[in-house]
Amino acid sequence: MKRTIVFYIATLTRGGAERVIVNLANYFCREGYQVYLVTLEPDEGLYPIDADVRQVVLTDRAGSGIFGRIRNAAGRITGVRRILVKTQAAALVSFLGKTNLRAILAGLFLPTKVFVSVRSAPAREYPAGLHRWLAKGLFCLADGIVFQSEGARDFFPKAVRRKARVLFNPLSPDYVRQPYTGQRRNEIVSVGRLDAVKNHRLLVDAFALVAAARPDLGLHLTIYGDGACREELKAQAAALGLAEQVSLPGDCREIPERIGDARLFVLSSNFEGMPNAVAEAFALGIPVVSTDCPSGGARMLTGEDERGLLVPVGDKEKMAAAILRILQDKELEERLRREAYQFSLSLHPDKIHGAWKTYIEEVCKYE
Repeated sequence: MKRTIVFYIATLTRGGAERVIVNLANYFCREGYQVYLVTLEPDEGLYPIDADVRQVVLTDRAGSGIFGRIRNAAGRITGVRRILVKTQAAALVSFLGKTNLRAILAGLFLPTKVFVSVRSAPAREYPAGLHRWLAKGLFCLADGIVFQSEGARDFFPKAVRRKARVLFNPLSPDYVRQPYTGQRRNEIVSVGRLDAVKNHRLLVDAFALVAAARPDLGLHLTIYGDGACREELKAQAAALGLAEQVSLPGDCREIPERIGDARLFVLSSNFEGMPNAVAEAFALGIPVVSTDCPSGGARMLTGEDERGLLVPVGDKEKMAAAILRILQDKELEERLRREAYQFSLSLHPDKIHGAWKTYIEEVCKYE
């Protein structure tokens, strides 16, 4: 009889956590597990899911106000619990925020081992108040906890830290390739949702300083992604006289092909868990400038300037200075390119997925 594992996440919209959980589900399916993928909304088809992965959508009960929310939460908890009982699942793996809390409650007093994973800065996933109090308490009842950085792990009490594991995000298979070796375009790129927490305004401001300092390079900035800040960023670029030098092409499925020959990648976020976009730039051999954002994921990836340059959150002058430092120092640019790509090899999907499998099987006490 196949061992059964259930993966649980609220939605499969575009995002790093969503992609990682789908890839994990596919991996465990290939490893011979019976895999269920439970969501609260139908799959939007953004990520390929193995045909043998059984997808389950939990529907909300009708209701509004505080009592409606309580009924919905209770319905989701009991819905997941029924799946665990029916499938006799060995493990339940959940990602993100309130989904983690519901997963722990769903698994109480069942033989199923419950694993939760924080995918962003914990202070953002669990803001002050009831959610933070519940997280720090309920996580103690989980059988396993996966964090993406030591900083995220250290946000929690010792009882949680003792049984936690820090695991980097695996690269998407699309980025497992040899980096571009030809002449690179004088283009600075970024990839991410166009929302306030990604702080692309900072990047546009820093780019304006760089473009003014080195007009001879004919630099171009392209920010891939979509979101609520799109029009605001277009207006900002126009106001700075950069309408022709800043592009916002929206979402794109062929990111590796679009950015593979870029000169530099910049992450400007205020908060991140483990920024997939930085690791993906590494795999493409693109030097990186990143904000030193909570909860330390970018710092762990860059190795504190060993594989990429870190700058303070919100500081456009220091971001511009770091960009110029790379553009004006060929030796530094090539070293960062080389060290980043070499590090990306440790993020191969089979290695990271294998670490997840080892951890889960240790906790489940498989022989």
